[in-house]
Parts: sequence; C-alpha cells; structure tokens
Amino acid sequence: MLQVLLVSNVLLWENVYSMPVCFDMEGYNDIPIEELFDSAIFTAQYISNLTTQMSEEFDAKFAHSLGYKAKNSSTCHTTSLDTPASIEQIQKTQSDVLLKMMISISRAWYHPLKQLVRAVATLEGACETLLLKVKEVEETNQGILEEIKAILVRVHPGAEENVYPAWMGLAEVRSTNEDIRRFAFSNLLHCLHSDTDTIATSLEVLKCRIIQNNNC
Repeated sequence: MLQVLLVSNVLLWENVYSMPVCFDMEGYNDIPIEELFDSAIFTAQYISNLTTQMSEEFDAKFAHSLGYKAKNSSTCHTTSLDTPASIEQIQKTQSDVLLKMMISISRAWYHPLKQLVRAVATLEGACETLLLKVKEVEETNQGILEEIKAILVRVHPGAEENVYPAWMGLAEVRSTNEDIRRFAFSNLLHCLHSDTDTIATSLEVLKCRIIQNNNC
C-alpha cells in the first residue's frame, strides 16, 4: 500500500491537475489596474520573443538532422483548453473566460518547463544560451501567472481558476533515444511559443476592452 501511495504521489506531481486556490493580493492592491496590464503585456511579449529565439536556435541546431519541422507535427498538451484560434475569437470571448484560460495555460507549463530545464542541461550539442533562455522563461512564467491572477481578482472578484491539463510528455523528454528526445524538445518549444503568443495577444485585447473601452 505504501508503494502504491508513493507512485500515486509521483504521478500527481508530474501529471497534475490543479484545483482552484486562494491568491494573496499583497503587493498588488496598490498597483493601478492599467499598470498591471502594462506589466503583464510587457512580460508576455518578452516571453514570446524568448520562445521564438529558443525554437529557432533549436531547429537550426537539430531539426535538419531529423528531417521535420515541429510546427507541422506538434500536439500540445494545452489544446484541451479550447483556446481561441484567432484574434477575432479572442475579441468575442468574455473577459473572465480569457483570464482564467491564460492562468490555466501558465499553470500547465509549470512542470514541463522544470523538466525542460533539466533535459536541455543534458542535451548533447545544445548551446548554453538555449539553457539560459529556458531557465529565464521558467522563472518569468511564474511572474506573469501572479500578474494575471491579480488582474482576475481585480476585474472579476470571487472568480475561481479552472483546472489545468496534465502534461504527459515526461517519458519522451527523458528517452534514451536521441531522436525521440529532440522531437519532444522541438515540440515543446513550438507549443510554448504558441501559448505565450496567445497570452500576449489576449492581454492586449483585454487591456483595450477594459481600460480603453475598446477605443484602441
């Protein structure tokens, strides 16, 4: 029974679904909502740019040897979140739905980013700059998560977070088959860029809607 419980705890840690949690607003209460949006948008755009650089750097180093482009074959673990596929769909989505979607996306990347940092550190032939960028994205992702939570609490008091989807790609990232590992890395980097770009665009739409009354 003890072994079963230990295995269950490991699975919950690596493939976790989050339940809504309380959020401490200390440090955010005195920040004007427009400044919160500006900071979150800046952070999201910064992460999006970093992930573009990471994906291009990885593909330039490894993708040619695999004979594929991840953007043509990737499956992302966040696709179950029913993310708007275009800016038009984002504009038609309710504010609380968008904010909770962004929180779910950010939380869904918590464990994949931790594993990606560890995996890139052992990836033969990877440049040190790639590892530094992955570490920076991992750290910055936590910051933008807090900022989006703060916006949700201010704009929709009492709103609860959605659960987030589990990531099931740990085996591929840890595979002893180098081609499988590299494919998993490229796939993760493409999905990460797609998700961070969605967050940046959604925040810009929301700022226009909430702060500028759609006059932008």
